[in-house]
Amino acid sequence: MKNQNKEDQYIRQFITELGTEETSQNFHKAILNKLNNTKSVSVYKPVISSLGWKIIGVSIAAIFILVLTFVPGGNGISLFDRLPSLAIPTISLTRIPLPIIDISSIVIQALSTFTLLAFLVVFTSLRKVSSN
Repeated sequence: MKNQNKEDQYIRQFITELGTEETSQNFHKAILNKLNNTKSVSVYKPVISSLGWKIIGVSIAAIFILVLTFVPGGNGISLFDRLPSLAIPTISLTRIPLPIIDISSIVIQALSTFTLLAFLVVFTSLRKVSSN
């Protein structure tokens, strides 16, 4: 504590002996003029590129079509259920019969969404590779 008081007294004495410097009249204006003279050229670069907007648009359209196709309407039957069913034929190879696959509509929705998203990932990655 005494050491701090001695330092404070020394600093006060030093400042009173030397005094403080005063700035010129146009000091602030000169600083502001130097700051205003520097012109920064900014190039507009969108956050989402045109390819990104195309992918977003296609995704929204695909989701809209999938919802219209797979979600049941007022009568409880979806448009997908109204389509004629496709029977997967069984093929007998020597002694190994292939089973008939009965897939529910939610699995078909999940697979179609996964396929769409996988296609988008492959498409965008190929575009990045070709641009580099």
